Formats: sequence, structure tokens, C-alpha cells
Amino acid sequence: MPRPARRHMPTHADGRPRKITIGEMREMGVRGVLIYCHCGHHIALDADRWPDSVRLSDLEPRFVCRGCGNRGAEVRPDFERGNPQLAIMGYRNTQ
Repeated sequence: MPRPARRHMPTHADGRPRKITIGEMREMGVRGVLIYCHCGHHIALDADRWPDSVRLSDLEPRFVCRGCGNRGAEVRPDFERGNPQLAIMGYRNTQ
């Protein structure tokens, strides 16, 4: 049986995958991002502070966790922004 075609995902020089841009995220109607530290701390932020050309993966090495002090985080689009049942810490008080 033939193998399914593998999609090539572009990566940064350090091996991290290149994620979508803020502009592509906005085109989908998503206005916020979720930031996850590897220690378990997390926060939701408004993405309006960054221009359309910035990739989510370009932001990841810039974050410093206030809980553990580690640099680097995982940045994801916040598809559920505005849903109080799915809200995470740091975002409930901003509405």
C-alpha cells in the first residue's frame, strides 16, 4: 500500500515550526493569542499589539514566564476568545 504524501512544514533554523502570521489569524476572525509556558503557567493576550506580518512562532522565544523565569513559550490562536466557560487565567478580568 502506498504511503500518504507527507506535508512539508517550514521550520526556523533552530527546528521550531513556522506558524501562521498574525494577519492570517485576523483573517480567520481571531483577535487574541494564548501563551503557554512549559512550566504550566499561561495567559491570554490581545494580538492587536503586533503587526500582520509577525508569525506566532516569531513571538515564542520573546516571552519570559513571570512564574518560573524561563524564556520561550508556545503561542496559539485563541479561537474561543470571549467564551467565559473556556476562559483561562489572565483573561477573565479583561472583558
